This record gives sequence, structure tokens and C-alpha cells, in this order.
Amino acid sequence: MKSIIDYVKRLGAGIIVIFLVLMMGVTFSSQPMDEILAIFAGQTKFGSFDGEDISEENYGFAYNACKQRFAQFGEVPDIFLNGCLESTLQELYVLPKIARRLGLDASEEEIERDLVELARQAYQSQEVLVEADRQTVQDFYRDIVQQASVKLRSREASARRVSTAILAMESSPALIEAATRSRATTVSFRMVRYTQTSLLAGFDDQVQISDEELKSEYESWKKEKPDLEPLDKVKGQVLDRVRTGKKQAMLAKSKEQLSKLKPEDGLNSVSDITGITPRTFQNLPLEALSQVRVDDGKPANLATGDFFRDLTSYERGKNRYYGPYQDGEATVYVEIVNLNSGAVTEAEKEKVLNETGARARQEVYRYMIRTEAQRGDFNFRELASENERQIPVQ
Repeated sequence: MKSIIDYVKRLGAGIIVIFLVLMMGVTFSSQPMDEILAIFAGQTKFGSFDGEDISEENYGFAYNACKQRFAQFGEVPDIFLNGCLESTLQELYVLPKIARRLGLDASEEEIERDLVELARQAYQSQEVLVEADRQTVQDFYRDIVQQASVKLRSREASARRVSTAILAMESSPALIEAATRSRATTVSFRMVRYTQTSLLAGFDDQVQISDEELKSEYESWKKEKPDLEPLDKVKGQVLDRVRTGKKQAMLAKSKEQLSKLKPEDGLNSVSDITGITPRTFQNLPLEALSQVRVDDGKPANLATGDFFRDLTSYERGKNRYYGPYQDGEATVYVEIVNLNSGAVTEAEKEKVLNETGARARQEVYRYMIRTEAQRGDFNFRELASENERQIPVQ
């Protein structure tokens, strides 16, 4: 019994010693505290994807690649490096997984064979004066692998294969046809666009204030503030209170009237309620709908899914409005006057094929990476401040 008690005491003392050693390591370590706590908690140091930790070698490779990419710009803020680091690490981890699914991955055995062949070529091409200085194939192979491991090269090769496959896909003929037709299409329309501020400002000329209303507002205010000065001294403030109240009431009435309108009532009914004269735009290309110039200097954006959907339902000769659409703080009503589709030359078709096809492939490429990264819960360690940064340099 006594020996068991002695063993427990020695075990307890040993645990205390281990704990003290660990705490001394934390105290005198140059690593940031959050990284040390993450290591104690069993969390990954550089990030993870699909249950796999991001290795120190791959993180260092991505970091150095990003530094070289931005080297010509001098000192680059961490926010840009972090964005580059995220995309590069996703290429090294997310793309290889997609490559395996598509049967495009490069195995480590395949990479090893290629590296051995490179080492043999380097061995055969070396020129030395002294035979003792001649390197062996193994020496060359070791030098190549020290620059980047077989596993890292396998990831790179798999990522290249799948990105090449995606970016080489043929474009859908229906997509190119639709893009070609839209490039040759123009639209003429009338538009009413307003904000709540512009509506309130438009009511200024319509507000009329009687002496009775002025006195009534003053008495009401005086009940709230018994020490209020005489009316003749605060008349300007009372006028503002009455004017603001009337404009708010007019705004509420206008909104109620607008909510009761039907598209068949036409754009002029919107103009009558808001007091805003419709602006007319002639033969605007569809690509210009995101920057429609209006009187207040701020461009209106009609390049939305809702407006393009309404364009497809347009019937010539029907006097109706479309909308309302929300453009930031502004509300927009549109009356389509005409929709014209011009002829398309072969040169224009070829241009659309190249531009739209490339854009579509890039969108597919980004979509696949983004969705796969979310599915695998991709995360990485963002760069800390310069004095805390401990990046492995390959």
C-alpha cells in the first residue's frame, strides 16, 4: 500500500514538472500566444481542408509565391498578401481534390519518375574537368526534391491539369448565341427615378402654411417645453416644424398612392404622384444599362436580373411601366419604348465567342473552387503583423 502511495506522489510531482516546463516554453517562446494555445488545443497551425492540415512546406511555398508575385510593387499590405495566400493554398488543396474526382490527378509515383528523368538528364549534361567533381543521379535528384517535395509537385501538377481542363472547355452554343444577340440589342425607354430625399425636396413648393397652423404648432410645442420663448423669437423653428410635418405627410400619401398603382396605369401616373418628369433614353446598348446617366449626376443601374427578365416579357405597343426596381437608395420605374435587335457580323460573333467564352470559363473555374472550399471547410492562417510573422521560407 505504501509503495502505491509513493508512486502516485512521484507521478503527481512529474506532472507538475512537465506543466512548469511547458509554461516556461510559453513564456520565452517567440511564437504569438494564440498560435501556442492553438497547438495546445490540438488545432492546426497553418490551416486545413477536408480534414487535412495545411503543411508548413505548402504554406511557405504559397507565401513565397505571393511575395514574388507582388515584388515589383514594393511593400504590399497584408490584406493583398492574404488574398493571394488564400487563392494559392486553395489551388494546392482544393483543385487536387477536384482533379481526383475527374480522374486528372498526378500521382506521386508519376512525379517521381519525371524527377528521376530530370536528374538523369542533368547528370548526362554536366561538364566537369575533374572526375571526382561529377555528381551522381542521386545527387541531382536530391537537389531537385529539396527545392520542392514530390508531394508538393504532385499537388501542383494536379492543380494545373484540372485548371487547364476547365479553362479549355467548349462554350455552350446557346450561351454564345444569346450573348451575340444581346451585344446587338439596344433599348429605348423612359424612366422615373427618385429617392426619399428628392421627393421631400420636391414638396417644398407645394407646402403652404397658414397663421392658424403656425400658432397651433407653437402651442403644441409649448406644452412639451413650458419655458419656450415667445412665438416671434422662435418663428423660424416653428415654421420648420410645420413644414417638415407637412412634407412627411405628403411623402406618406405619395407612397400610399404609388403602392396602389398597377403597371397598366403607365409611367405618367408615377410622374403625376412624384412630380418628377420622366427622362427619355434612346437606343442604349444592354451593356450600358449599368451606367445610365441621370440629372443628379449619379448613374442609375438597370443591369439587374429583374429588369432583364422584364425585357424578355416586353410587348411592343403596350403602354405600361416596369418596376419598381431598387437601385441603392433610389426607386426606379421604367417604360420600355422600343427594343431593337440589329444584325451581327461574323467578326462580332468571333469576338463574342472569345470574350464571353473566356468569361464563362473563368466563372465556372471560380465557382468550382469556391463551392468545393466551402464543402471541405477550407481555412488558413492569415498573416499577422510583421513582428509576429513566422513564415517558413523554402
